[in-house]
Amino acid sequence: MVNEYFALYTYGGTLEYYLFELANFSVLAFFAVFLYKLNYINSNSLLAWLAIFFAPLVFNYFLFSPFLFGDQFRYAAEVMYQKSSSSLDPISASGFVEPAIQLTTKILGVTPLPNYMTVTSLAFANMFFLFVIFLWFKRFFSNENEVLLYFLIPSLILYSSLSLRDPLIIMLSILFLINLLRDRYVFAAVFLYPLFVLKIQIFAFLSLYFIARLFFRAHKNYGLFIFFASGMIIGGFIMEEQILAVLNLYRLAFAAENFVAYDGTISYQAWALYGGDLAEALELSSLLDAAFNAILKLPIFFIMPLPWNWSNIFYPFQALESWVLIFIYVRLAMKQNLYKNSEFILLTFILLIGSSIYALLMENEGTFLRYRFTLFYPYLLAAFYLSSASPSASHKSLKK
Repeated sequence: MVNEYFALYTYGGTLEYYLFELANFSVLAFFAVFLYKLNYINSNSLLAWLAIFFAPLVFNYFLFSPFLFGDQFRYAAEVMYQKSSSSLDPISASGFVEPAIQLTTKILGVTPLPNYMTVTSLAFANMFFLFVIFLWFKRFFSNENEVLLYFLIPSLILYSSLSLRDPLIIMLSILFLINLLRDRYVFAAVFLYPLFVLKIQIFAFLSLYFIARLFFRAHKNYGLFIFFASGMIIGGFIMEEQILAVLNLYRLAFAAENFVAYDGTISYQAWALYGGDLAEALELSSLLDAAFNAILKLPIFFIMPLPWNWSNIFYPFQALESWVLIFIYVRLAMKQNLYKNSEFILLTFILLIGSSIYALLMENEGTFLRYRFTLFYPYLLAAFYLSSASPSASHKSLKK
């Protein structure tokens, strides 16, 4: 069924809403039960995924208004227009749509769900793809329960329970990283294009990892890693002007987006009128200036939201989660002395570069909490894979 009149009627919170979305939940639940009957997943995975699949009904319209993440309606409206349009090219027929929204809705729109009727429908599509990633990822391990724990992280469930593109970015990043770690360069490269469209910053960070591994072989030993890092620093100073132009553009854009004028209004127009002094203070003058500011803000980026910035009930839990995720990453690094592994060193180096750039651009905490998780979680799974695949690790944990 297709809701042609989505722009006029959202069904939010009505009986029809729950009927439509319970049907979507039932399809995913049936899929999980079917795989359980085939002994492809164990009972713990079945119970956990049934609960995860139900999460979209718990978040939107129940725990909070979907308008807190207003972009959901942009994605949902576009995919429903595509479903209802008789045009051969429904995207162009609906007027200009950002490429990221076009690609997101094309991918989520092919999910085998019975209903695309409400803003929550695409959340169930995200859940379907997340479950597929779990099924693919667990193939590399003999301990399914250990893998399952990494898919029970609250932020992963929260963002996958919304009709946003962030879960797709996370899943594509996971596919890229794991294939790259397995030396499957062609398969890894395939996932770079959709990431270029969906999130150019993530594309840039992962492309740097791809170049370091393929051309510099920086994952092989410390000497090649130092050679790559030195080359990157030299290249950065050669292209300093261009890099600063991009950094300053994004830095000022995020500041303007979050700017509150003296009269309480928040808008780019208010920034144009009152933000001149702040714009001058934010502008980076050199790469050394950028590096200094990034180093100062990096710890805050990793542990935010800080207590004095807690503005809703989720922030204390997200603060706790940020510490837990850091602990898990460090624990993985210490496992079997993985921190001495040149592959892990390169992986962590790229993660720190991406995190430093985000820290440098950071303004709105709510936005960058989502950005941080979208960046960090795929690297966490990659570190988990490496900790089990490491020659010094137990060979019982990884399937050959």
